[in-house]
Amino acid sequence: MNSTSKNSYIWDLPTRVCHWVLALLFIFSWWSGREGGMFLQYHMLCGYCVLSLILFRFLWGFFGTSSSLFSNFLCGPAEVWRYSKTIFHRKSAPYFTHNPLGGWAVMTMLLALLLQIVTGLFANDDLFNEGPLYPYVSSQLSDFFTGIHEVIAYFLIGLILLHILVIAFYQFWKKQYLVQAMITGYLNQVPQKSLVVSVTLWRALFFLVLSALMVTLIVNL
Repeated sequence: MNSTSKNSYIWDLPTRVCHWVLALLFIFSWWSGREGGMFLQYHMLCGYCVLSLILFRFLWGFFGTSSSLFSNFLCGPAEVWRYSKTIFHRKSAPYFTHNPLGGWAVMTMLLALLLQIVTGLFANDDLFNEGPLYPYVSSQLSDFFTGIHEVIAYFLIGLILLHILVIAFYQFWKKQYLVQAMITGYLNQVPQKSLVVSVTLWRALFFLVLSALMVTLIVNL
């Protein structure tokens, strides 16, 4: 497939905002969780915001712009294997959105974040703070979820560090400027005639509000 070095508009505004806000919320969540004490209230509030954005991203993966649709970047094993054999080539096959490995990396991170938040809803700190769904499980099961919650946090740190290394690799070796693309929306070295099918920002706002309402219902059960 032919590619063009001219920048093409790939990432829509809702996807980019969701990406960067999730990054900031994770940093704050990690810090507030480590601090504990009174900061755990903010930690929990941050978790609700993360869950809202995760639910939004899943909805956006089905009803958003073409480049954000899961169907456009989640490939089968054969395509993933085919791409993985060329990953160290300076010029590998161009893709309209995430490449096959990157697509599954995105899904892995989203699912890990979702599991992190869900376990946090049942967790406790053995002192004064409990997740909103703590009353619905036994103390032993809550302790189990608390342990899983902490383990996934370190798993996510590993994923993020790997994510940063891969971005640096693409930036300097393949000359694909992924950081700039997630800021401006424009990416180089994409298939010719690639085009984001635009949707209105009202649709994004609708799904964001819907996600926030679902989270509100969950935490107030």
